[in-house]
Order: sequence, then C-alpha cells, then structure tokens
Amino acid sequence: MRPWFLALFLPALLLVVADPARADEGAGGFIRELSANVLPQLTDPATPVDERRARFREVLSRDFDLDKIGKLVLGRHWRRAKPAQRADFRGLLENYLSGLYTNRFEDLAGLQIEVDGVRDFEGWSMVYTTATRPEGKPPVLLDWRVDRKDGGYAITDLVIEGVSMVIAQREEFSAIVLESGGLDGLLLRLRARIAG
Repeated sequence: MRPWFLALFLPALLLVVADPARADEGAGGFIRELSANVLPQLTDPATPVDERRARFREVLSRDFDLDKIGKLVLGRHWRRAKPAQRADFRGLLENYLSGLYTNRFEDLAGLQIEVDGVRDFEGWSMVYTTATRPEGKPPVLLDWRVDRKDGGYAITDLVIEGVSMVIAQREEFSAIVLESGGLDGLLLRLRARIAG
C-alpha cells in the first residue's frame, strides 16, 4: 500500500470520550470534525515532528479505541494471550503507530474529506467519505467504522478503497506471530521497530 494510505489509518487501527457537542452531531459529525480540525494540525510541515507526534498520541487516545483495535488486530492470538502480554501489546501498539505515522502526515497536507453518508448499526456506524487530494490526483473512498462508546465515538477501523486496515494489520501481525514462534516474538519485533 502507498504510504499516504497507511498514514490515513491514524491507524491504526483504537478509547474516546468525545465532548458532548461532537456526540450530538452523530458519527458523521465526529468524522467531519476530525478531518476539518484535527488532520490539519497533524499535517502542517511547519510544526516540529515532536509536537506532531504528541498531538497524534492525543488523537490516538481520544478518538480511537486502542483497546478494541488491539483485540481485533491480534484476533485469535488475543484470546490466548496472558494479561501481561495484552497490556504489553496495548502499550507497544500505541508507540508503534505513533512512530510509524507521525513522519508521514506531511503527505496528507491539503487532503479534503467529505462525508457522503452514514449507515447506523446497533452500537456502531459506518461513515462513508470521499478524500480529495491536491494536484489533481484521483479521489479515494474511505469508510470509517465508528463505535459508540461512553456517550461518545471511537474509530475502530478504516476501510480504504475496500481494504480494511484492521484486517491488513491482523494479517501482518499474525504472520509475525507464526514465524517467530508466538506472541512474545511479535512483542520483541514491535519493540525493535519502535527502537529502530
């Protein structure tokens, strides 16, 4: 996948208690506000990388349900994991995503996201959007899975042109678990990626 595709998943693949004003606008308003007010703060090349990384961590902890995403990307390995491994993975996932995507946000400068529609399900919604890129590049369809949580909203997946970022990340992590002989191997690999 192209780096800007991955960067859109503030991926990501995450625990939000949105403020009441955002909650009143529904899932579509939540994504609209995120794209209009949060994305520009992360894509400004004049902002130092450390500051963008700190802002991105705030977005991860506020607007994504990292606990649920962690369960989803580990899949069957989550059920077999010990509590200490789960906690370790949750912390590593946040650090991994922060490091992976912070430097790629400049690629998203000028991106405009329009909400095309919302389909509500029990406990969650799918928000359908179109991302228009600068310089005449073709638009991209983005579908955001937004779960209701504690009176607010949390992003739990992003589907880019039909490809679920949670499923893509699950496949990558599952392959690492299998080739490294278990979940501890994945944890070691994530630590190495974060450090390196």
